[in-house]
Amino acid sequence: MKALVAIKLTYDVNQIKFDKEGNPILDSCPKVMGEADKCAVEEAVRLKERAGAEVTAVTIGSSKEHYRILRDAYAMGVDKAVIVKAENSEKLDALTIARILASLNQRLGPFDVIFVGSGASDTHSSVIGPMLASLLGYKLLANSDKISFEDGKFKVVSTLEDGQYRMEASPPVVITVTSEANEPRIPTIKDILRSKKKPIEEISPSDLGIETREVTLRNLTRYVVPRKRIKIDATENVEEAVEKLLKMLEEEGVI
Repeated sequence: MKALVAIKLTYDVNQIKFDKEGNPILDSCPKVMGEADKCAVEEAVRLKERAGAEVTAVTIGSSKEHYRILRDAYAMGVDKAVIVKAENSEKLDALTIARILASLNQRLGPFDVIFVGSGASDTHSSVIGPMLASLLGYKLLANSDKISFEDGKFKVVSTLEDGQYRMEASPPVVITVTSEANEPRIPTIKDILRSKKKPIEEISPSDLGIETREVTLRNLTRYVVPRKRIKIDATENVEEAVEKLLKMLEEEGVI
C-alpha cells in the first residue's frame, strides 16, 4: 500500500500578536507544521506500522522552514519526502494546490490513500481534500476524528454539530484528518538526527505541468467582540439580580 500525506507550513496561531489597530504582526511569528497536518502524518505512520504502507510526505514551498517540516515528518517516521518548489506558496489558491497534489499522484503514485489536514491552522478553508478527491475520482472520508484500517477498508468517525457519522471506504481514498484524531508522536533525538541525513526530492510546478495561480490578500484584522461590561448589584437581593441576568441573557439569545 502507498500513502501520501500533504503538510503545510503555517503560522503558529498561538503566538500571533497584534498591533494597536488590530493588525497581526506576522513578521515575528514563528512558522510550524499545521496541527491537523501533524495528525495526518501520525495517521500515515500508524498505517505504515499496522499495514506496511510506504509513506511519502509532500509540502509546497521553497523556504528553509518548508524543508524543516519535511525533516519533522521524516523524524515522525515517513519513508520519503518531496518538496514542490513554488514561490509565494502561501498565496497559491486552493485549486492550484489540489492540482499539484493530483499531478503528484500521477507522477509518484498512484497512491492508495492520501491524508490531508481537514483545515489549515491559518485559513481553515477545508476545501483541499474535497477538491483533490474530485480531481482524482477518489472516495472522500472527510473531517475524520477516528481512523482505522480493517478488512481492506478505511473506517472513520466524523463528529459534526448534529451528531457522529461513521463512514467506510476501500482504497483509493482521500482522508481529511482533524486535529482531534490523535496525539502526534514526539520524535526521539535519534530520530531527529537521522532525519537530517535523509534526501528530499525537489519538483517544480512546471515539472508537473501546473500553472500556478495566486490570490491577493486585501485585508486581515483581528475580530473583536466588544464586551458590554454590565454589572448587576446582588448585594441586597440575589433573586432579583438573578432574574435580571436571566432576562438579559434571554434578550441576547444566549438562552
